[in-house]
Amino acid sequence: MSLFSKGAAALLPPRGPLRSYAVITLVDWVGNGLFHTGAIIFFIRVVGLGAAQVGLGLTVAALLSPAVAVPAGRLGDRLGHRRVYLATVLLQAVAFAGYLLVDGFLAFLAVVCLIALAQSASRPVRGAYLAELADPTALVAASAYTRVMLNIGFSLGSLGAGAALALDSRDGYAALVLGNCLSYVVVAAVLLRMPEGRPAEPAAGPVRRRRGALRDGRFLALSALSGLLYVNADVLNIGVPLWISERTDAPRWSIAVLMLLNTALAILLQVRAARGSGTVPGAAVAGRRAGWALLAACAVTVPSAALPPLVAVAVLAVGVTFLTAGELLSSASGWGISYGLADPARQGEYLGAWTLGSDLARAGGPLLVAVLVTEGGGAGWLALGVLFLAAGSATVPMARSASTGAVTLADRVG
Repeated sequence: MSLFSKGAAALLPPRGPLRSYAVITLVDWVGNGLFHTGAIIFFIRVVGLGAAQVGLGLTVAALLSPAVAVPAGRLGDRLGHRRVYLATVLLQAVAFAGYLLVDGFLAFLAVVCLIALAQSASRPVRGAYLAELADPTALVAASAYTRVMLNIGFSLGSLGAGAALALDSRDGYAALVLGNCLSYVVVAAVLLRMPEGRPAEPAAGPVRRRRGALRDGRFLALSALSGLLYVNADVLNIGVPLWISERTDAPRWSIAVLMLLNTALAILLQVRAARGSGTVPGAAVAGRRAGWALLAACAVTVPSAALPPLVAVAVLAVGVTFLTAGELLSSASGWGISYGLADPARQGEYLGAWTLGSDLARAGGPLLVAVLVTEGGGAGWLALGVLFLAAGSATVPMARSASTGAVTLADRVG
């Protein structure tokens, strides 16, 4: 039965390995929500770092971490994706505990880089393991359920972090760190009881002939286009708060309301938004639609600078709704294309290359968004919208080109 059957409104997929996978995603992101909600305050008030030091450490880690994605994917292809995924989970449990021993910038830099490397290594093998568990025709739907669990988990973790923030004590912040470590231990325990995956088959549509993922230029180009669309997260987390605080009369509390609106829409609509993205052509169309939705989000946001407070909040809510639509469609597009064009025999390697390409493409997103919103004003928003539209529109012909010369599953089996 398809995950998009009549019962798809449920937040959890059918019983079995896919439901277990959804549960470990939920637990994982409860821990992430616990830690990351109070992380910057922990680093400054408990560890004693300056904001610039934290920013520098996170930037260095972000630049280093993509380098391990492809090797980790290859290792998963050889040793088993569940096994390597489990190793990265245990490494993250230990690495996050290391924050409790940090007493200066160099120690912080070492720990944050280790965590970033483990997380980057985890992403391709986690995705490849999901491809081994899910039916090829329902792989994008399974990814959508996973994204729903991510949003729910992070929201629950963020709420739980409120108590520690209210206490504002070293023990409270240490509890956030330990809670995140515990979440990884629980994930590892569940993973140990889950089956080894079967060799993955591609979703419906063509797959690339076997060759090294880093030599597949069109696949990498598509990953970069996907990465540009993923800059929508920086628009939500950086652009919207900066715009509200510096350019509009909207009250500051509206930032939290708009974040909650985004999360609620993502939880309710991600599975529905992923429909039709189970093939490469369908996923490419979703990418183009994402570009249009993100352009609309940027254009709608511009006039909020000249409106009364409550009217500005209402207009910004419309903008965030379009922004969320772009987020959901771009996610579905990335899943459908990356799984659909990956060589099934090198699933981990190809997903690692996808991680590398998309991460590098969006690396400058925070700076780009901050500069365009604060310095460019309305013109900056429109420039962002045009960038999104260009990336989304280019996805369709690039996906068509990447499929040229591919073999169908039937051809490959035959």
